[in-house]
Amino acid sequence: MVHSAVSRNMTHHQITLVEQALRQLSRVEPTAWDEIPPELQLSFTKYMCRDVWTGQCDLLSLREAALMIIRDAITRTGEFGDEEELCDGLPAM
Repeated sequence: MVHSAVSRNMTHHQITLVEQALRQLSRVEPTAWDEIPPELQLSFTKYMCRDVWTGQCDLLSLREAALMIIRDAITRTGEFGDEEELCDGLPAM
């Protein structure tokens, strides 16, 4: 029996965001900031609070953002929850 990989609980944007975060973490396809699709850059930026002020996104902060995206997807918080609670009380990594 074949099961669909499409989640009924997640939007297409959320699924794509998780896939991009997993690529950053697994380094299957290492990507620079410019290689992340523009529609996902805003979501990553929300998770990169400390680095937004510098105007530069480095690989370390991309990996930190990816970790937080995966965490939020699992816990159904942040972009995956009902309310946005980003940048408030984020643990230092």
